[in-house]
Amino acid sequence: MHNFPYVQNMIRNYEVAVIDRRISPNDRMNDQHYWDAGRSAVENIVVALMASNIKKVKKVLDIPCGHGRVLRHLIHLLPGVEFHACDLDVDGVDFCAETFGAKPIYSRAELTEVDFGSRYELIWVGSLFTHTAQDVTRRWMSHLAKFLSPTGVVVATLQGRWAEHVHKVNPYIEEAQWQHILNNYRAVGYGYHDYLEDGRSHISGTYGVSLVKPHTTIRNVEDIAGIRIYLYLERGWVDHQDVLVFGRPGYDLPLIIGESEQQEE
Repeated sequence: MHNFPYVQNMIRNYEVAVIDRRISPNDRMNDQHYWDAGRSAVENIVVALMASNIKKVKKVLDIPCGHGRVLRHLIHLLPGVEFHACDLDVDGVDFCAETFGAKPIYSRAELTEVDFGSRYELIWVGSLFTHTAQDVTRRWMSHLAKFLSPTGVVVATLQGRWAEHVHKVNPYIEEAQWQHILNNYRAVGYGYHDYLEDGRSHISGTYGVSLVKPHTTIRNVEDIAGIRIYLYLERGWVDHQDVLVFGRPGYDLPLIIGESEQQEE
């Protein structure tokens, strides 16, 4: 834990901070879990950074940023860091830019068409891959990995084994579609179905409900060149979604701390 003092300082910054309570009237994520989701993201990111080889965070990407449910917390965990906020929701991106000082990045329906133009020490991906088919998840994870710094990490959430039980209490999707998801989940470890909603145009596989077994997620990440797997936490985010941490340097590369610091400067 060569970065322990750095992480300790992050935690001190966050614990004394006053979190901005302004919520956009257009924020569709404003529910009873809103504030817990932000703090839980911070806790997972702290664990991820301690597991990583990061000595200093300079740039952070929040995708999908929404209206800053997590970003409002991260700016206090990492004061002075350059934040980029990306989403398909233009209003959300604009709110994050105006309210939290983030650089706005307007996403595309196909994420691989977005050139972020930066290298990030941290990419937070809260509840994106919970809505994507397996081929899309693989493609988009690989794309995001291209924009990591030499020791950067992606911290992403997914719906794992626990979500099967959550659906019984709070259904994610209509039952017929859920049974389709379950059948594939049990057969191959990954189930998905598009939402059946009128009035919203999207690429098939990019807007629905997914359910994935941990070993399937690990297998998918293993196929991404030049990365290593740092962590997998079941029910890590708000006692609901699983948390995956992967990043650089690759599993087959030695880490020389002095060199990695020079590369990131």
